[in-house]
Amino acid sequence: MRRSTLLLAALIVAGCGTQPVAPASDLLDTYWRAVHVDGQAIARRPGTRELHIVLKREGSRMSGFAGCNSFAGSFRHEGGTLRFGDKLAMTRMACVGEGDKLEASFTKALTSTASYRIAADRLELRDAQGAVRTIFEARGPATAVK
Repeated sequence: MRRSTLLLAALIVAGCGTQPVAPASDLLDTYWRAVHVDGQAIARRPGTRELHIVLKREGSRMSGFAGCNSFAGSFRHEGGTLRFGDKLAMTRMACVGEGDKLEASFTKALTSTASYRIAADRLELRDAQGAVRTIFEARGPATAVK
């Protein structure tokens, strides 16, 4: 009896230790707000749109806002890899000064993405060398965030 109790306890402990930890936020169909691009914190300004992306499960399409312009495109996702299409379709709003620089950095970071990592509500997009280019925070399901 004692041996079977010890064996059962060992199996339970071993089973708990090997359970994969699911991320709190899903990569797909989540509204991801940019908080850092190439090491620079993104300031939130009341009354302005925030930089963000949404990766849609249906059709592997993505969309977002880059600082001055909205964009859309495609992506490929398999395992820990993530690649965006070479060309992003963007609106053509005038953008000057800091907004223009931020948009250029943001879109360049997106198109250089090779992999990603999710920890709780944070998404890191990494380039081919493994450097973190962009960090996002989940704001909720894409359908719930306006």
